[in-house]
Amino acid sequence: MSLAARTRFSSRFLAVLMLHLSSSIASAGEDDFFIKEIMKEQQPNMNRQLPDWLKTKPAALSPVFEQLLREGNNGRQINKEGVVNIEKSQSPGKPIQGRWIFVSMGMPTQELKAAALEASTTNSVLVFRGVEKGGDTGTITRRLYQVVKDIKPVPGAVIDPTLFTRFNVQAVPTMIETNADGETRTARGLPGFNWMSKQDAGDLGQRGPVFGIAEPDMIEEMQRRMAEFDWEKEKKQAIDNFWAHQKDSVSLPVADKNRERRIDTSIVATQDIFHPDGRLIFKKGQKINPQAIMPMRHAYILFDATNKRQVEIAKKIGDELLSKQKPVVYLFSKMTTDKGWEYYNQTTELMNAPIYRLNKTIIERFQIQALPSVVEGLGDTILVREIDARVLN
Repeated sequence: MSLAARTRFSSRFLAVLMLHLSSSIASAGEDDFFIKEIMKEQQPNMNRQLPDWLKTKPAALSPVFEQLLREGNNGRQINKEGVVNIEKSQSPGKPIQGRWIFVSMGMPTQELKAAALEASTTNSVLVFRGVEKGGDTGTITRRLYQVVKDIKPVPGAVIDPTLFTRFNVQAVPTMIETNADGETRTARGLPGFNWMSKQDAGDLGQRGPVFGIAEPDMIEEMQRRMAEFDWEKEKKQAIDNFWAHQKDSVSLPVADKNRERRIDTSIVATQDIFHPDGRLIFKKGQKINPQAIMPMRHAYILFDATNKRQVEIAKKIGDELLSKQKPVVYLFSKMTTDKGWEYYNQTTELMNAPIYRLNKTIIERFQIQALPSVVEGLGDTILVREIDARVLN
């Protein structure tokens, strides 16, 4: 039985097609586009398996506080999460100008609030070296809110260990002021910038009570934790858990008879298409057949890997096509998840080739209705064959 059908191509594929046409490249087939996407989806993404302590996005805060932070800081080195972008911090080799009050959550609350009031009044910035052990940026932001919520405008606040290193800050609070002439005034305690600006440049000594810095250097702490982190264990867990997360497997009915249909891949140009050198390639309204221009070179064998009979059929058809020098791509709709890698490896060994997950793009593009199915180019059309899964001829 043969059925003719039309298929709709995505704008993404059309863009790829036009790129091939305008570059006068016709050696690669449409299936190359799919193979790249399939292979990209197949591998477990290790880069996303980060430990919790590297996921420093703060917990949800009061929208009012977030608004206060944005308005109070007025864009000064702080993002909406209350964290400075360290990569954009000033380079230690270049002179910088500004006013900073170096603080820590280890300071008494009244001292931290006094520093915040000074920062608000003098348009200076509170600088933290990092976050307390066991905490994250959300922790420090929530605690700081309790201190500054009644201060208007809300003072700027950043986490920047590079400033602590640049100015060799060993105790808090420490006030530092630099000017356009390269002069630096430093005072430990909270004497106020109004007083400091009238003094000679240099170290003005201790001018009030000081305290230890509770937070470790954020950069050094991250380096230490990364060095101690068991990346191999995390990688192994990601691989072991890969199949457990494959909840969106494709579900298609089992083919109950042999059936064929052809898909017309033709499209109609909606506008004139020109080569970069100005030559007209296709006129608006002209019919374009990608299969005629870039014929599909591979045959796709689609099957349910949890169904023994379908696996056998896929193997038999694949061997027949390979004996005719036809390259084959095996796509499975489902995989046993409790022993995913074991069963995956057994199936690849049986096929003597890699197998890939069937995705919805392939199903929609080629209007797959039942499994097992075979998709291959035939002349200027695509042939889709459904194979009766009840018998193995």
